[in-house]
Amino acid sequence: QPKQVYIDKLAELKKLGQPIQERYTEAEERPKAFEEMGKQIQQYMKFVEAFKMKEEQYDHLDEADVNKVDKLTSEVMMWMNSAMNQQSKQSLTVDPSVKVKDIQAKTRELFSACNPIVTKPKPKVELPKEDTPAEQNGPVNGQEKPQEETADKGTTDNTGNPTSETTENKPEMDLD
Repeated sequence: QPKQVYIDKLAELKKLGQPIQERYTEAEERPKAFEEMGKQIQQYMKFVEAFKMKEEQYDHLDEADVNKVDKLTSEVMMWMNSAMNQQSKQSLTVDPSVKVKDIQAKTRELFSACNPIVTKPKPKVELPKEDTPAEQNGPVNGQEKPQEETADKGTTDNTGNPTSETTENKPEMDLD
């Protein structure tokens, strides 16, 4: 037979076999995809519960953002349950109602919307710690200012004091 006959026969067989192979692959991968989605939903639900219990590590988050995570998680969970119900009603010989790529896309959508909120760092907690030493240094500077004011009042004695202060600053600069 000519080569074209074999190519045509192979295309005909692929036309029959490809959908079967795709359904098999979908049936194998779908539970794993649903499991991954379920884990992610569970993780975000735990986060929302921890926020509602007012755990210290989530104090810095905005309540509107957490409500957004809660809402998205609920919507995805409802979508997942309905998709699983639709799929369980269908036979394995029928094309799946929900494909693995759809499940993975929904999981990525949930992750991209919720993860920035959940993993938001606590910059506000660290900044006041840095401000506190500056405030402690502030009174020290405030103490120096009255000395300078008293130095301005007494002209003769005070001329010696500023030079002594500059001499004290010079060794510190040399040491640094």
